[in-house]
Amino acid sequence: MTTRRVYDDGITIERRDFICKGLAGLAGLLFSDSLFGASVFAESMIKETSISLHDPTWIRNSIKTLWEDRRRSGVSPLLRLIPPFNSGLCLYLKNEGLSPTGSLKHRVAWGLLMQALVNGEIGPNTSLYEVTSGNTGIGEAYFAKLLGLPFTAVMRTGISPLKMRAIRDYGGHTAIAPTGVTPVAYLEELLAKEPNGYNLNQFANTEKSLDFVDASPDRTMNMASEIFRQLEGGDHPCPAWFVAGAGSGGTATSIARYLRKWADNNGRNCPTQLAVVDPEDSALFEWYRTGDNTITSKKGSRIEGIGSSGPVVFGKTFSLLRAGVARMFNIPDDASIAAMRLTAALTGYEPGPSTGTNLIGAMRLLEEMHRKGEQGAIVTIICDDGKRYHDSYYDAQWLKSKELNQDRWRSALETFWNSGKWNEPVSE
Repeated sequence: MTTRRVYDDGITIERRDFICKGLAGLAGLLFSDSLFGASVFAESMIKETSISLHDPTWIRNSIKTLWEDRRRSGVSPLLRLIPPFNSGLCLYLKNEGLSPTGSLKHRVAWGLLMQALVNGEIGPNTSLYEVTSGNTGIGEAYFAKLLGLPFTAVMRTGISPLKMRAIRDYGGHTAIAPTGVTPVAYLEELLAKEPNGYNLNQFANTEKSLDFVDASPDRTMNMASEIFRQLEGGDHPCPAWFVAGAGSGGTATSIARYLRKWADNNGRNCPTQLAVVDPEDSALFEWYRTGDNTITSKKGSRIEGIGSSGPVVFGKTFSLLRAGVARMFNIPDDASIAAMRLTAALTGYEPGPSTGTNLIGAMRLLEEMHRKGEQGAIVTIICDDGKRYHDSYYDAQWLKSKELNQDRWRSALETFWNSGKWNEPVSE
């Protein structure tokens, strides 16, 4: 009988010898010239690279800086007006003129810079540029200074000197497009000469940069989120309408998306609709009515900051999401100026002309609700501080030079606010 020796691990000595010899042979193969060369070849197929376009530490610190500024800024107030003719109706005015840079574009500028930082598109050596009529540029100059970046606002002729001064007060520069050259074309010329230049591009990026999540007011730049939280616990937690003008279109689009996404959040069941107001001589009203994105307007809007000469191409020349707008009103410029003055009389706060355009749309909807026996609230925006228009829209001679006359509309609006009777002036 043959005795087989077994180790403690249960493997026979024969089996263990076989394994050891096999491992020794494999080691010899691994270190042979032929297989060693194959091993090096296999290793060379794994490639590695690392490219840092911008300093990640600077980007993280800059994002932190923007959030800290946001928390310090707080939430803009929501004013409440009850029309004398119907106590069942309510008009809320979100006063964005009290933002740190004096307009609703403060949150737009914050969103544009935050988006660029999160995407890693700007760094400590970037020069920022924007085509703007003023308010967006003022906000961007403010945040560019906060981050230590140079900023240039590219503008057309005729922009309020007070707005240009505000940009320069925040350390920004202004570049006026030469006669016959559009600001967009002039910006392209400037960027061609600036290797580190970056176009913040409010017209294409605002609708993406204004997030529409339901977060606490100091963690989102979406205006609708703030307003719904301010309305909680009140008489009208779910307004019937939200009225907004279209500057770049991004603010209105962010509101439209919020209203759709969060209408039923936490049982809110809120069917608020968005109405957009458009000044005369803007291409947006006809674009909305027809869907034709080739429509243009030769005259251009006289209400600074809103309206578009077209063409209106979503995501390129404009950010207004047509499908998110329930109604659009085309507002006469004289009416906008009259309503701007009426807002000042009703609130004690002087706004800019686009606020007047908003108020006309809101009052038109109030009249409809009153006539139909409906109750509820309408929310609109005080867009910016009227101090920047004392040399223009609040100046009688300037208005006359632009052939603007508020008198007939002012009388009609005061009559409506006090009695509920809408008698729209006949065009001359």
